[in-house]
Amino acid sequence: MADVVTVGVNLDAFSHAISGIQALRSSVSRVFESLKDGMKNRETLEGREKQFIAEFQDNLQAVNRDLNELERLSGLVGRPSESHPLHNSGLLSLDPVQDKTPLYSQLLQAYKWSNKLQYHAGLASSLLNQQSLKRSANQMGASAKRRPKVQPSTLVLPPQ
Repeated sequence: MADVVTVGVNLDAFSHAISGIQALRSSVSRVFESLKDGMKNRETLEGREKQFIAEFQDNLQAVNRDLNELERLSGLVGRPSESHPLHNSGLLSLDPVQDKTPLYSQLLQAYKWSNKLQYHAGLASSLLNQQSLKRSANQMGASAKRRPKVQPSTLVLPPQ
């Protein structure tokens, strides 16, 4: 079985990266558990402080170690393909809460609608360019000469 798939992702490194993420989450949880518990169940105040600080430093070093390992593995995983038809908005389809926020489908629908509108506007423009309009400035002047001019009537209003 090949380690590299055609899309350029190293599956073995990807598997190790997932386990690295789990280890990082676990070590971060231990840090917060340690902070939550505080200095409980220790005999003397000085002993509690020293033990708490030592335990807290160990947990932080574990987080740092797991984070460095994850950064190392992320370089081995590979990059996803950069060919999205709608540039960065194409990444919206990868949103896990797609049902709650239908932004990608609305954006795609607006994009399709815009393309249809542009297509129909082009058709209308070509049809209007093919048709010669019956009325022009010269014909308007000629028809106006044929009609008798209507005299404006004056309306006298009675004083109120």
